[in-house]
Amino acid sequence: MKIKYFEYIAVYLSVFLVCVFVGAIGRLVLLEKGADEYTAGVFFWISTGFGVLMFAILSLFLNGLAERLVNRFLKAEKNESPESRIASKDYVKIEEERQDALIKPEIPENNNAAIDIEQIRKERQNVARNQKQARIDTAIRYTQQEFALYMSDDDLEQLGSNIIIYAEGINFEKIKPVKVKDLSNLDLYHFGWNIWNCFKATRQDRAAEFLKLTFAEALKDVEQNSIKTHLKDDEHKGIIKIMEDLADF
Repeated sequence: MKIKYFEYIAVYLSVFLVCVFVGAIGRLVLLEKGADEYTAGVFFWISTGFGVLMFAILSLFLNGLAERLVNRFLKAEKNESPESRIASKDYVKIEEERQDALIKPEIPENNNAAIDIEQIRKERQNVARNQKQARIDTAIRYTQQEFALYMSDDDLEQLGSNIIIYAEGINFEKIKPVKVKDLSNLDLYHFGWNIWNCFKATRQDRAAEFLKLTFAEALKDVEQNSIKTHLKDDEHKGIIKIMEDLADF
């Protein structure tokens, strides 16, 4: 408010000085033409006052007119639609791009999700593989302890290889027979059931076939189906007993 007040003072003071200057020139002209001092002085003050008065009247009139023109222009600009301020070609182009964006939205590729799923799959496969390997190691340690006194080192090593073939589901054609001494068929049956129970990956038919091929000489007179039906007979009899869990080996 103070700044605007000083602006008015500066403007009117400038106008007053101009009017005084014009009045002074008019006074000098009158004196040169032979007018007396009184007449020249009256002209000076009248011309000065008239100039200031005319400036004030014109300022009020022009300010009001300027405000009306500005307000009308702003009102017309406010009512103007956004589309009218855009060139027709540009507006058509923008509208087409907007429609394309609505019709064909971009679908970002979720590569991270695919990578995460693949990583999870690999981790689960590794866990399953490690668990299976742990069961194989347990079964081989159990076998070594049970058969250490009843077969040669080579046969004991081959028996471990046969267990791996059984656990991995490899074709039984790769199984090689081993010789055993001082163990009854019941001991071999119990051993077969314990190995089957350790993995439980197949039916007992495969466990019976595994025993028939591995201990071919000891079980040469026993049918495979008979082996299957006697796997868990007399659980607490024999040298090799039924073991529900081999975790202690």
